[in-house]
Amino acid sequence: MEKRTIRVLLAEDDENLGFLLKEYLQAKEYDVDLYKDGEKAYRGFQNNYYDICILDVMMPIKDGFTLAKEIRMANPAMPILILTATSL
Repeated sequence: MEKRTIRVLLAEDDENLGFLLKEYLQAKEYDVDLYKDGEKAYRGFQNNYYDICILDVMMPIKDGFTLAKEIRMANPAMPILILTATSL
């Protein structure tokens, strides 16, 4: 049986960190789409299939918490990881 590649939606506005995370996940054989703001990430979510979403909290246009709520409304079972450099 052929192993299916896990698809990851990565929403991170910091260009360096986004690139680093994407490269690391690809090295671990994940298929990663990187979006630099919450609005583009949500459009990507609507138009593609993902197994997991990794969201930065502080992004332009739409923050990670708002994006997570919208993703949950569309797919309550979607696994979501939240990234933050802030203390909550």
